[in-house]
Amino acid sequence: MPVTSPGTLSTTLPALRQWAEVSGRLATTVRSPLRNSFAHSLARVSTPTSGTPELGAPPQGVLSPTTAAPLSIAAPTGSAAAPAAAALRASDSTPLPIEDFPRPAGDNGWGFHWIPTLSSSPEVVDRFVEEAAAMKMRWAVILNDGTQVGSNDYLVRRLVEKGIMPVMRVYTHEGRPIQGDLERLVRHYRQLGVHYYQLYNEPNLRHENVGAYPDVDRYLDRWIPAAKAVLRAGGLPGFGALAPGGDFDDLAFLQESLKRLKERGEVSVLDRAWLAVHNYLMDRPVDDPEQLGFRRYQRYDAIVRQALGRSLPMISTEGGVHLDSRLDERQQAELLRAAYKAMEGREPHYFAYSVWTIANEAGGGHDRTYSRQALFRPDSTHPIVETLRRWA
Repeated sequence: MPVTSPGTLSTTLPALRQWAEVSGRLATTVRSPLRNSFAHSLARVSTPTSGTPELGAPPQGVLSPTTAAPLSIAAPTGSAAAPAAAALRASDSTPLPIEDFPRPAGDNGWGFHWIPTLSSSPEVVDRFVEEAAAMKMRWAVILNDGTQVGSNDYLVRRLVEKGIMPVMRVYTHEGRPIQGDLERLVRHYRQLGVHYYQLYNEPNLRHENVGAYPDVDRYLDRWIPAAKAVLRAGGLPGFGALAPGGDFDDLAFLQESLKRLKERGEVSVLDRAWLAVHNYLMDRPVDDPEQLGFRRYQRYDAIVRQALGRSLPMISTEGGVHLDSRLDERQQAELLRAAYKAMEGREPHYFAYSVWTIANEAGGGHDRTYSRQALFRPDSTHPIVETLRRWA
């Protein structure tokens, strides 16, 4: 069945509901045990079986000046809001209004995760940035090798040229502490157009704690100084990025983290922070009350508002169809199309939904764990690609 227009959703939702009933997937949360867990598998990003992070060859000439126009930032929508750049320079301790956080011009909330490598060749960058632009993507999550500066310059410049807002995850193997000059990294990439920096990943998993049981205080001991460094350099630090379920339940981890931040007197660090969300789709329609994968950000928001009295901006840095999905590709495409369609009526604090991943082997990735989720494969293309290309 073609998946080339939004109208086809009505013909497949009954099939998806029927499949969900037959499969018996009625869980109210997505658990991620250490074994055969999609969240755990994804936590191994850029870490092939050899244990050495994937490092593509650094692009040649990435430090050369560019004449391309900078990313156009949507103007703040608040009636008395200052321009976004001025708001980000504010030194007072009041929370930055959500409408003053940078957004791409023409923001539709559509995002994707870049190839799961720490750098890409210019040829790979050129190909897949063009593909992302053809799919009307406005947000992109990229991996950076710790505080290393330079290897993602070309990628960032090309994304910005196409009006795509980069979100940089500062990668460390298995959640080890960030080493090096984080402020230098942020100052460098802020000049190129990167405002958002995700610090650490899925801290509620053993795998992202070098095998140790997740611990809220250990996470905060690492996140708080890193977040302050990002803020000093003019960036916006990302909090959370929790694995749904996890070895330490993600909802409980978030609630406890906010409580401990307040007890430490450090809650003001969140005044210019945002919440990274991993909301993979369950095998059921997006508007189904049991669809607690995509809608997980709403449960996070309830916890945040209870703790802070306000919402935090939220950006999905991993999403899409999870590794355990039993849907065929046409059904997956309809589910993904519905998720992107839902972004038209999203809450003001929910900025973007990002599918994992635009490519794997076709872009230089080596971990075949992610092959099935890649939109572009060496010998095929996921049907959602054509749907997004043709979307008016």
